[in-house]
Amino acid sequence: NKMDTKPQHSVPVPRLYKEASKILRRYENKEGAIKTLVYKGKYKNFGRIYGLLCKTVENSAAIKAALVESSLYTNEPKFDPYLAQVLTAEMLGKGLLGDCKPILTLLKYEGKIRSFAGSNFSRHSSHVMKDNCPRYVRVNTLKTSLSNVQYQLDNNGWSLQEYDPTQVTYSDFLKFIQELGESTYLRDYHVDELLIFPPKTPFWDNFLYTNNDIILQDKASCLPVLVSGIKPGSNVIDACAAPGNKTSYIAAAINNTGHVVAIEKDLERYQTLQRLVVERRATCVTTLNQDFTRLPLDKYSQVEFIFVDPSCSSSGVNLHNDEVPEERIRSLACFQAHLLRHALSFPSVQEVIYSTCSVYVQENEEVVQNALKEFQDQFELEDLSEKLSGWKHFGNESFVFGRRCLRTRTDVDKCHGFFVAKFVRISKICNRLTSVNKIDKKRKQQKSFKNLEIVSGNSKNLESKLSEVVTCAKKKQKVKR
Repeated sequence: NKMDTKPQHSVPVPRLYKEASKILRRYENKEGAIKTLVYKGKYKNFGRIYGLLCKTVENSAAIKAALVESSLYTNEPKFDPYLAQVLTAEMLGKGLLGDCKPILTLLKYEGKIRSFAGSNFSRHSSHVMKDNCPRYVRVNTLKTSLSNVQYQLDNNGWSLQEYDPTQVTYSDFLKFIQELGESTYLRDYHVDELLIFPPKTPFWDNFLYTNNDIILQDKASCLPVLVSGIKPGSNVIDACAAPGNKTSYIAAAINNTGHVVAIEKDLERYQTLQRLVVERRATCVTTLNQDFTRLPLDKYSQVEFIFVDPSCSSSGVNLHNDEVPEERIRSLACFQAHLLRHALSFPSVQEVIYSTCSVYVQENEEVVQNALKEFQDQFELEDLSEKLSGWKHFGNESFVFGRRCLRTRTDVDKCHGFFVAKFVRISKICNRLTSVNKIDKKRKQQKSFKNLEIVSGNSKNLESKLSEVVTCAKKKQKVKR
C-alpha cells in the first residue's frame, strides 16, 4: 500500500547519529574533549554515543580518506560531512540500518568505502579511550543528601573506603585513589559532596544519575566554587554557564537562597542549561540566553560574585591529545580577556573567579596579568596557596602572582588539568582589615577595664586598684632599666 510508505526525506535521522555528528563538529572545532562534550550533550545513553564517537575519531583519517575517494561528497555535495563520518564508523563497525535518506544514500557507497578504508579501519579504540582518571560524582544536595546517596550505594554493592582527613595527608589520599578496588569508593579530600569511583565506572544508566541525585562532575571544575566566598543569600552571575554543572553547584553552595543569574550565548547549549537547572532543582537560578559581554553594567547592581569559566582550548582535559594551533590559542586568550575585563567592570562585584580547563599560560597567567594591570587600583588576587590542604600545584612562578593561583595536574591530582584565579576588590580587603582592627581594639579596651575592675560608687576600691596599677607600672619600668 503506497499510503503506508513514508517518503525517504520524511524519515528522521536517528537521534544517536544526529547528536553524535553535532558533538564531532564541536570536537573538531577544539571546543572540548569527546567525553566532556558527550556529558554536556542531550543523549541519555552515554556509553553508546561515547563508544561510537571514540570509534569515529580513532579512525578519522581512514574514514575521511574513504569518503573522499568514494566520490560521496562530489555526488552528494549537501551531505553533512560530520554525519557522514559518524554513519561510516557505524557502518564499518556494527553495521548500519535505517530508512532515512542519509543512511540509504551512504549505503549506496558502502562497497567503495569498505574497499578504500580496508585494513586502516580499527574496530577497537585505543588512545581515545585511554583514561586513568577516577570517576568523580558530586551529590546534588538540592535534591538529596550525602548520607542518602551513600545508603543507596551501600545497598547496591558499593563499599565506602573510610579515612580520617585529620590524620591523612593529601599525598596519602592520592595513593588511596590509585588503590581503589572494583566496588569501593572514597569521599574527596577537599570537596565534601564529591565521591570518587574507579575509572570508567558507568553511571549513565544508574537511577541516582537519571534522577539527578548525583552529577558527573570532575573535581577540577568544582574548585572555582570551593575557593569562592559565596554563602547563603549571595548574588551571583555565572557568565559562561552551560551546561550547568557549576551553576547547580553554586545554587547548592548558597542553599538555593540569594540569586544566581546563569548566562549562555549559544542557543543549543542554553536549552541544555535551562533543562538541567530545572531537573536539578536549582530554584534560585535565572537563565539568560545572551552574550555576557553585552550585559549592561547597571542592570545587576547587586551582584557580588561573578564566575568566568570561558570557552578554552580544553588542553587540560586528559583525553584531548591534539596539539592546539598557536593562532587558535591567541584567539581564545583575546576572547577570555574580553570576558574577564567585563566581569571586573561591574561596580558592585566583590569577587571574580576566573578559571579554564587549559594548561596554556596564554589562556591563564597572561590573561590574569593583563587584567591586573588594567584594574590594579580596584582588584588584587587572593592567595589561594593555603586554601586547599596539602595542595601541590600553583600558577607559573615566572609571574609575580603565580603562587596565588591554583593549577591541577592530571598525572598527580588525578583530575582534569585546570587553572583558577580569584580577583578580590581592594575595598573589600580594606574593610576586612578594618573590621579585624576594630575587634582587636575593642578586645584591648575590654582587657584594660577588666584589669582595673572599676566598680561604680566604690571610691576606696577604685583608689586601691589605681594604686596597684601605678605600682605595677613602676616595677616594669625598673625591670626595663
